[in-house]
Amino acid sequence: MAPLAVMVSPVLLLLIGIRRDYEVLGPLLTWGASVAQFGLALVLVWVAAHESTPANRLPKNIVYLVAIATSLVVVTLTWLTFSTSPPRGESRVSPWVMGLTCGISSIIAGGILVGLFSWVYRSSLATRPAVAGALYGAGAGVAINAGWRLACPISDPWHVLGSHGTAVVATALLGALVGRILGTRNRFLPDKRS
Repeated sequence: MAPLAVMVSPVLLLLIGIRRDYEVLGPLLTWGASVAQFGLALVLVWVAAHESTPANRLPKNIVYLVAIATSLVVVTLTWLTFSTSPPRGESRVSPWVMGLTCGISSIIAGGILVGLFSWVYRSSLATRPAVAGALYGAGAGVAINAGWRLACPISDPWHVLGSHGTAVVATALLGALVGRILGTRNRFLPDKRS
């Protein structure tokens, strides 16, 4: 699954190009922040994998700690990016159009990853399938955001948290819904391994 998520960033960069303020941000806030977010996305998917196998499940407080830490890191990186390169009013496109474009594009790309992750976890034995689904859904959203932040020219926190953040929440909810549906289906299907 990691290679699939890694392919997202180069595709976005080829389609849109790197953000105009990458020289102002420097390599740490441009590339380093995206690598950090992508690493957190992998941790979320790894925790989801553990959640999907009852014998390997992590304690509930560790699962919640990972989710909260990921949220705090993403918000902190957003604030640092904004502080280093605040908007200068250069965009000729309406903020609403940019917000919708970023949000819808992120949800579509994240939804595709959620679909792929759901296919991998389709035979999961998770006792909390909605939690496992929410974790891999959030991982998909954060992975997409890691690539999208390299291309999106807007660093305003309202845009980033409103559009990109909404996409992460949407993919987490989609993952939770799909996880719940697959968990219910798996409980009522006969065991094919015997």
